Amino acid sequence: MKGTVMYAPGDVRFEDLPDPIIQKPTDAIIRIVATCVSGPDWWPYRGISSLTRPTPMGHEYCGVVEEVGSEVKLVKPGQFVIG
Repeated sequence: MKGTVMYAPGDVRFEDLPDPIIQKPTDAIIRIVATCVSGPDWWPYRGISSLTRPTPMGHEYCGVVEEVGSEVKLVKPGQFVIG
C-alpha cells in the first residue's frame, strides 16, 4: 500500500508500505478513499515538536471497511466509515 511518512521537518515522503494485517481481535482494516493532515501533523512538520522516528501522517480519513478482527461488532466489511 502507499502511505505518507514524515522523516524530519519538511521531509515528507509518499512510500510503499507493507499491507496491513489484523494483529489484534479489535483491529479493522480500512481501504482509505480520502484523508488529510490535521493540527498534530503540522507541529513536527514545522519543527515545533520533534520526531524520534519516521512517522505516518494523515489520521483523518474516510474509507471502506475491508476486514475486521473477531471482537469487532460495530462495523462490518463493506461499510463506509469516517474517523
